[in-house]
Amino acid sequence: MTGLHLTADALLGTWQLVRCEAPLEMQPGTQMCFDVENQLTYLIPTADGALRVTLRWRLELATLHTMHEDGSNPVSVAASLGAAEVLAFDFGGPRAFFVRRTSVQNVLPVT
Repeated sequence: MTGLHLTADALLGTWQLVRCEAPLEMQPGTQMCFDVENQLTYLIPTADGALRVTLRWRLELATLHTMHEDGSNPVSVAASLGAAEVLAFDFGGPRAFFVRRTSVQNVLPVT
């Protein structure tokens, strides 16, 4: 995947899912918030509001590594920042695309 140079600072802020390819089953309206303390919070819409999932994250070259707070369920995915600041994740074929909702560069941890 090609695009703009992706840095950890470029990820900071809130991103919203715009589309994902099959067989990925991401809920429309899903948001991700990357903060300065390497916490990644997913907000996934549900019938009762939103499900919050908190992970740890780090960026290594063009690969985003995530895991649960206890170190379980590590996931690595190719990441790129394309034209118009579209953040794309390649899950070994199927991709998910997010657009920036906030451009704040010093996002505080979500509480």
